[in-house]
Amino acid sequence: MTMHILSHDQLRRQAPAIFATAPDQAVSDRYGFVPTIEVVNALQSEGWHPVRAQQTLARTQERRAVSRHMVRFRQEPDRQIKVGDSVAELVLTNSHDRTSAYQLDLGLFRLVCSNGMVTPVGEMGGIRVRHGRQVVTEILEGSIALIDEAPEVATAVDRFRSLRLSPDEAQLFAQSALTLRYGEDWINVSPVTPEAVLQARRSEDREVDLWHVFNRTQENLLKGGIRGRSTNGRNTRTRPIRSVSEDVRLNRALWQLTEHFAALKSKSIAA
Repeated sequence: MTMHILSHDQLRRQAPAIFATAPDQAVSDRYGFVPTIEVVNALQSEGWHPVRAQQTLARTQERRAVSRHMVRFRQEPDRQIKVGDSVAELVLTNSHDRTSAYQLDLGLFRLVCSNGMVTPVGEMGGIRVRHGRQVVTEILEGSIALIDEAPEVATAVDRFRSLRLSPDEAQLFAQSALTLRYGEDWINVSPVTPEAVLQARRSEDREVDLWHVFNRTQENLLKGGIRGRSTNGRNTRTRPIRSVSEDVRLNRALWQLTEHFAALKSKSIAA
């Protein structure tokens, strides 16, 4: 599989806050500013290359320079850690306006759909590093610890693939996912139905195991483009999620939902 490594120019266009030279003016003197690009360069020197970047939209140029941003890293193809039909990634999020610390998570990039997901690993849940002089060192140490947990994620994926869902169970999964996306009142707020969320975008994703149900749901909710109706009855299409914080939040929540479903399904089979 070919991999496109983002240059500094491409990173700057996609997420300019990576190259911030100072934090937001409102932060205190105790704020230890470390440019995100220093962390990016350090990870790249260890063989983790930036392959995707995005940034939360900001209304002003000042906010755009410091707002929350995300960078996804992948190893060279001959070094990539395979997890089922996916490969392991590192997902770095940060901001320079006090809205988030440095956060590093283990992620998955699913080869069949070019869609990334964030996977909470065991009880670690990724690592969170406060802004300060030791940011680069702590993140590099954390990256090693996270990758050591990749086999645990691979085991979870295998378990998901082994569990077949009935139509009613898949429907319940989609309803739960819409609750995560739109809230408890999703039935009155969501422009799309559970059936629409479960639609496969390609023939190989029509399998009825938990892994494929999760992937269809995750891709449809994050990428958008699903036909539906607005609250006033007009035909519409869902929008892709462009907020960095919402991307990470929903990815984590969907993964945890899938783990919960797997546990319940395994209990029902054993009973």
